[in-house]
Amino acid sequence: MVRTPTGRGPQRTALHRRFFGWLWAGRVWIASAVGIVFALSTVYVLWAVKDLPDPSQDVLAAGDVVVLDRNGKLIEDWSPGGHYHVSLHLNEMGQFAPAATLAAEDRNFYHHGAIDAGSTARALWVDVTHRGFNEGGSTITQQLVRIQLLTPQKSVARKVHEMVLAVALEERFSKGQILTMYLNRVYYGHGAYGIGAAARTYFTKDAKDLTPAQAAFLAGLIQAPAAYDPQVHYDLARERQQYVLDGMVTVGTLKRQEADQAAKEDIKAEMKIQATARQSKAPHFVDYVLSSLESTFGSAAVQQGGIVVRTTLDLDLQQLADAAVKNGVADLAWANINNAALLAASPKTGEVLAWVGSADYGNDAIAGQYDVVLADRQPGSSFKPYVYEAALRDHKITLATMLDDRTQNFSGYMPHDFDNGGMGSISARTALVYSRNIPAVEVGQMEGMTNVINLAHAMGIQSHLDPGLATAIGGSDVTLKEHVQGYQVFANQGQKIELNVIKSIDDGNSKTVYTHDLTGGQTVLSPAESYLMTDVLKQYQYQWGFGWNRQMASKTGTSDNGHGQIPDSWIMAYNSDIVAGVWVGNTAPNGGGGMIRAFGESVGQTIMARFVDGLPSKMRGWYSQPSGIVRGCGAQSQEIFLTGTQAGCTASPSPTGSPSASPSTSPSASPSASPSASPQPSPSPSPSPSPAPSPSPQPSPTTAATPTPKAT
Repeated sequence: MVRTPTGRGPQRTALHRRFFGWLWAGRVWIASAVGIVFALSTVYVLWAVKDLPDPSQDVLAAGDVVVLDRNGKLIEDWSPGGHYHVSLHLNEMGQFAPAATLAAEDRNFYHHGAIDAGSTARALWVDVTHRGFNEGGSTITQQLVRIQLLTPQKSVARKVHEMVLAVALEERFSKGQILTMYLNRVYYGHGAYGIGAAARTYFTKDAKDLTPAQAAFLAGLIQAPAAYDPQVHYDLARERQQYVLDGMVTVGTLKRQEADQAAKEDIKAEMKIQATARQSKAPHFVDYVLSSLESTFGSAAVQQGGIVVRTTLDLDLQQLADAAVKNGVADLAWANINNAALLAASPKTGEVLAWVGSADYGNDAIAGQYDVVLADRQPGSSFKPYVYEAALRDHKITLATMLDDRTQNFSGYMPHDFDNGGMGSISARTALVYSRNIPAVEVGQMEGMTNVINLAHAMGIQSHLDPGLATAIGGSDVTLKEHVQGYQVFANQGQKIELNVIKSIDDGNSKTVYTHDLTGGQTVLSPAESYLMTDVLKQYQYQWGFGWNRQMASKTGTSDNGHGQIPDSWIMAYNSDIVAGVWVGNTAPNGGGGMIRAFGESVGQTIMARFVDGLPSKMRGWYSQPSGIVRGCGAQSQEIFLTGTQAGCTASPSPTGSPSASPSTSPSASPSASPSASPQPSPSPSPSPSPAPSPSPQPSPTTAATPTPKAT
């Protein structure tokens, strides 16, 4: 039986009549509103396109990216006009370069208008769900507008402006003309604007002669030339190349067999990138700034230019760091060292103050354009503070805990020191100051390597850390940037502030479009917990004779390739005003290089000594003892403890074979908070090992769950 709902039909009819009656009654106002919106839209479109230039007349009309230091001094005027450019017609670009570009950037370029509705909707959904401007979705026409006509600022208004201009551009030019302008204008990195310049810069050939593999490789760089720079991130560039080759198969430019064959081509061997004739006072730093611009604003920020970037760098400290690296490498030539890197930052703000990525940016013999600040290297014993800090924080040990520095078998892993000896039973403080390997592994086992790794990651180490015990003595790779970030937490009394390089960005009209927000830090350690480590590491410079002119907390590191040879040596140092790290090694083109003969101690006496001694006199800040720290009593009266961890006042037995002097008496008293105070070293405890901090031997190949040694 079918029932007709009562009363609903007439009610709906009444509502419809009322609605249309309201529309009719207000027809004048509604028509006026529509007319106003239409008029405003027309005015806006006319305004938007009134200055639309003809990109075909000057395809290289990019503005400079002016990079300034924190005091307004010029670091580099990164001028596209001073870089390499070759203008070509589309038929001079060959078969594969345009096809690869379409596969990489806009696979339906010839089948949609200026706007790709599907891609735009997808990008909008991602942006809304992630609450930011994350997704691309722009057509090549939109990209050409963005890099040629607009500011790098990301906003809804700018996106609308971009769409209007893209539609106007497609009304004026054919698809072929737009693609030609794009391929002549887009930036590929290493000073190459346009596919013609890119083909010659990377492969010393004309664009028409590029192989499918080479064309796909270059097309992959367009999205982020700094982030995919093959001299620094070759593996990422290769992954991007594979994406492009797969896209060329999808659109029918290549058959699958041809794409697979292209993927096997040895691009690294074919590349012959020459160092650009840049006039820069900090080229690696500028490269990183450009990469940061790409990640924050998209590659259009660099592609279009016309901006002034005010950075955190201090050119005076940069010049000091650069001289320290260059002269220090010369000092260490006896040890087969030909390259070094130095990074320094403010612990309180995380602002990078000096960035030297290699000893000589223009020296191809040492792969000078490769930025070792961002390279994976084994940190050796400079990793040990994370291990001890984790155990101290979790109350697994105190600085007075006695550790066994004698040969031990840790479930098949038997670490050794450089002297193949041992100091017997020694305190945790002594073990760290003397940089002994076996006690560090013992502490790692006591604490649990998962806990150690969790703390290291929380402090700023982003690289994968192997859970094997070899990581306790620096057997897993980290970057110098990550390592300085980690020590920044020690230097800032447990507060983590992300390292940053950009203070603000001004557009071509001197209007500030971006300011870095120095938000509060993240508490990783308490001031008392971090102070324990600082109190130990303040002794290091005296124990190993660095001869610095001010108090610093420091730790060296020396890696081992598993055969008793040294690929890398390090030193990390900090006080309350600056945190710095130095890496040294031997490098060659294409990732090659040799072994060195210098321990981290030598780096402290040369490069770091030159840098520390040249720092301004105001950078002498030190730490007052925070609350949460107590003194021991009895035989431990010279030691400090976290409140609640001291095990009574009973005397501990004297360590067998350990130094006769109390390890806490060097330097004498706890440093004063006065910036000018510099504790003087007391006589070194005796007996002591020969003056070379221990390298970190790697486990035997049979040891499970331990990282494989890697050469430089």
